[in-house]
Amino acid sequence: MAITASRHCAAASGWRARAIASAAFGPAGAAERAHGPEGEVAQLPVVAGVDEEAGERAGECPERDAGEHQEREATADERQVLAGWTSWGAVPQVFDERDDRFQSEREQLRELLTHQEYNAARRTILNAHYTSNDYVDPMWEAMLQMGFTGGQVLEPGCGSGQFLQAAPVGDSRLSDEIRLTGVELDPVTALIAQQLNPQARVRAESFADSPFADGTFDAVIGNVPFGKTALHDPKHNADKHSLHNHFILKSLALTRPGGVVAVLTSRYTMDAQSDVARRAMFEQADLIGAVRLPTGAHRQLAGTEVVTDLVMLRRRGPDETPGDDSWVHTTTIDLTDRDGLNVPTVVNQWWEDHPEAVLGQMRLDHGMFNAHTLEVRSDGDANVDFSRAVMTAVHAGRETGLTWTPATSDE
Repeated sequence: MAITASRHCAAASGWRARAIASAAFGPAGAAERAHGPEGEVAQLPVVAGVDEEAGERAGECPERDAGEHQEREATADERQVLAGWTSWGAVPQVFDERDDRFQSEREQLRELLTHQEYNAARRTILNAHYTSNDYVDPMWEAMLQMGFTGGQVLEPGCGSGQFLQAAPVGDSRLSDEIRLTGVELDPVTALIAQQLNPQARVRAESFADSPFADGTFDAVIGNVPFGKTALHDPKHNADKHSLHNHFILKSLALTRPGGVVAVLTSRYTMDAQSDVARRAMFEQADLIGAVRLPTGAHRQLAGTEVVTDLVMLRRRGPDETPGDDSWVHTTTIDLTDRDGLNVPTVVNQWWEDHPEAVLGQMRLDHGMFNAHTLEVRSDGDANVDFSRAVMTAVHAGRETGLTWTPATSDE
């Protein structure tokens, strides 16, 4: 339920969102966005058109649906500009007060944003990384292949709404409309998402605070934020799970039995030596399949090198027998590091049992403090391999009855 904001507040924020999105935070890699051809800092030009009254406003806007009380929808040209938005997470250097190269950009942002909005943007730089359509589209196709025919769909941590934009509205396999909801913590990004997706409802709030009733959604799809941070959410995160696992567990709770959750997540959802989070997931759902993406899969759009996994889960009904739980467990395998040494490494049992689901060769490199860090190096076309691996997992799931099923009359 939306909390009403003043017309002045929403209009000013809407114009700020357009202005900020016009800066050179486009879909190129973070390094290209941040630096010129020889390491020089690129300028981040801001277009004119900020609401004249915006500067008069002080204080904070109340929490609200991102699209509420806006003066008008963005024009086609403005949407094209907004579509280049790839999150604050792609340019963390701008918020580093020690980095003098970005002083002018910081000053621009401080002028355009309220104190609350600037702090919200800075808080998201560690986990706001967006997703290429090369991965978004196959995930929606997987939903359809699993039997999805429409209904209520949630994208938690939606950013600018890549999954909302790519929803297969009008696909002949649908028997019901797709009713889309996005949740985004950063208020500026939420406003951009609402302008890009007027057909959806985008809520500007922490997902920990989202008040949806359990079983509200027929499906959840997206790229959850990663991090060790544990959000305060007494109902859905009483055990203080890490950010990515909390998002998955809450998504499962908000999904009705027979629904599907398909999300990109940190590799530690699957590989963490502790099985506490995975066991909590297994209490609610069965694993349809998982696919491990190569290192740098999100580099071009989001500027991140992290290894990520697609995890697809089917929400289990109360009378349904739990399926295979091998994915809850880990195993130890030898991986080669860059010095040619074999190093015992903990990975999920799923990757040992399904090597075809790993889009490349797993090996170890040296990361911070010379500690080993996992890499997945692919020599092939990662996009083609991803689509093929996702369909393989979906078809295997169908053979064991792990498909999306319509809601029953009593749900």
